[in-house]
Amino acid sequence: MRPYRLIASLALGALAVGVPILLARTNARPAPRRVEWPVMGTVAGLTFRGGDAAAQDAVRESVQRTYAQLEGLLSAWAPDSELCRLARAGDTNAFAQASPATRPCYQAALALAAASGNAFNPRVGARLRELGFSHGQHFSDFDLGAIAKGFAVDAACRALPPDSPFAGLLVDLGGNLRVVRGDWRTGVRNPFGDGYAAVITLTNGESVATSGNYERFVERDGVRYSHILDGRTGEPVTGIAGVTVVTPPALGATLADGLSTTLFVLGPKDGARFLREHADDYGAAQALWIPDTPANPEILTTPEMAARLADAAFPVRVVR
Repeated sequence: MRPYRLIASLALGALAVGVPILLARTNARPAPRRVEWPVMGTVAGLTFRGGDAAAQDAVRESVQRTYAQLEGLLSAWAPDSELCRLARAGDTNAFAQASPATRPCYQAALALAAASGNAFNPRVGARLRELGFSHGQHFSDFDLGAIAKGFAVDAACRALPPDSPFAGLLVDLGGNLRVVRGDWRTGVRNPFGDGYAAVITLTNGESVATSGNYERFVERDGVRYSHILDGRTGEPVTGIAGVTVVTPPALGATLADGLSTTLFVLGPKDGARFLREHADDYGAAQALWIPDTPANPEILTTPEMAARLADAAFPVRVVR
């Protein structure tokens, strides 16, 4: 077998994603203000409409504290993190000993792994090292990189004061977005070129996450292999360029993040069936897939997502 060649990489084990593009609305509104900073191997951001500088700074400081705390606990790249300490126990039951701040993240990841038959599998750290994604600095075989950023977004939103003075507030961590207030439009990245493949409108409490094969991948014999692994085989997933998932407030950014990876692995047909078969837990999620067919691009969607899309650059087909 010829070796894989690493093409793109992110520090600290950032595992996913195409970052949606925030789009200005056409109606007259004050221009939003965005602030960004690096954390968890990616870029965090807050976008505000309204509110004074003091209120915006207070929100930024709160969100930064939450992200920094969770990075220290959930990192697979820091050998003294809580995750690495628990993973060394080598027993799933060890994760029941996680701190209250992180336990729901482990529970969500393990539940998604069980429901998907390990298509979503947090136990891929060793395989990521074998494929060259970690540069030898990945210290845990248990990796929450495919769900932890969404979890951090939810945690940050819960920590915000309920009476914020903003007309609009959007929380973002590496393309994992959650609307705190207002309506926002986001463009799903075109995986084959510039611009966006479609536009999605989000409203209060909704979240969106995208997983793509274009941010981080390896190449072998001229073929691109995503960093997203099929947890059942340990092999990089092929055939899908991007998956975007929208979730309601009850599922939050945690499951938008985890489901975008799960549905990337499962693909359109099995992914749509998965959502139907697990309707009680995940059925409220809406999803779209962009197959890795740049010569004949299309968007495959669940029925609910098809109704949400606007300005699609490719033909749209509903998967049932």
